[in-house]
Amino acid sequence: MNLTYPIKTAAVLATAAVFAVCSYAQDDAADDKPEAGAAASEQAADDSGVAAVKTADKFFYPLIRCVDASGTVQVLKPRTADWVDAEEGRYYPLGSIVRVIGDGKTSARAKFEFGDKSSLVAGEGVEFATKEIKIGDLNRTLVLRKGRVYLKLPLQLKEGFFSVEAPNFQCENLAGESWFDYSAEADGDEAVLRCVTGSMALSGKHFKFPRLVAANQLRITTTGKGLFSVIKGESGDCKAQLDQGIIAERNFETGESVEKAKSLDFTLSAQCVIKIFRAKSNVGGRMVVSMMTFNATGDMKNRIAFAEGRANVNSGELVVSTKVAEADKAAKSSRVDEETETVEVKPAEEKKPAAPKEEKKDDEDDLI
Repeated sequence: MNLTYPIKTAAVLATAAVFAVCSYAQDDAADDKPEAGAAASEQAADDSGVAAVKTADKFFYPLIRCVDASGTVQVLKPRTADWVDAEEGRYYPLGSIVRVIGDGKTSARAKFEFGDKSSLVAGEGVEFATKEIKIGDLNRTLVLRKGRVYLKLPLQLKEGFFSVEAPNFQCENLAGESWFDYSAEADGDEAVLRCVTGSMALSGKHFKFPRLVAANQLRITTTGKGLFSVIKGESGDCKAQLDQGIIAERNFETGESVEKAKSLDFTLSAQCVIKIFRAKSNVGGRMVVSMMTFNATGDMKNRIAFAEGRANVNSGELVVSTKVAEADKAAKSSRVDEETETVEVKPAEEKKPAAPKEEKKDDEDDLI
């Protein structure tokens, strides 16, 4: 019995046979050259971002690990209400809060590891937290709550992998060693941060420090529920970018006006100060900002005032008048003169030597 197939069916079968032969040949080639297949897999992993995950896993554990708990060290796990004593060698989930209380007999100390070469050391009276992350996130975040913490990270840690947060500022792109001393007050907080080695970036409301390096130390004080901030340099020189609000620039060719954000560059050295005043506008409710910078001797260098999001409410940079500065210096010198008692010193009079007395000659001598 002869069977005949339509032409289209025969073509489909022929194509399937060719595909099967090619697939079999590729499988044989892959078996003969496993190194080429592995290289291709690694290249695909790099393209899909899996390599970044491996890099993060190289620096961090999935959980935080307690390696030292001297005194009373307690942990509050996420979505729990009871504190538990920290155990050395045990792992705790991200999002946990750690406090070091001490027992009054020996000095309390705690050390936790984020990874093989990433650790945190805290003394008595310190409280800190870690931030929960979503599945697939690579970064780790430390939340400051109270006291001083010492942080040690790899110098080659990539940007975006580790950050430190507080209510009024945050540090990003940390690498190397650093420490943070944080205290919360009734209407604000104060923090001292120092970059020992490596680098970090600091930012807050209306200010930014793109890069802090070794030996940079500054103090940030915020009061009035975030309405007043003072940033003081304590060690090293670092570049600050201060918000100047929005300005309107006109294109002379097209005549169109374009609004863009502007910033002021200021070098914060030891004893230099940045003061930021904020207030809510009665009309419209926008935030109105006034900013001043001072050098190490207390002289004002810059003044800025603007309303957020309004290019027509912006003073620009107000240059401090040299006459005002000279008048201030003159007033200071006059006060010093008033407080200082002036005593007139007269030079001593020179005594002239007495003229020699002439001896009177007797008449007899004259006669001789």
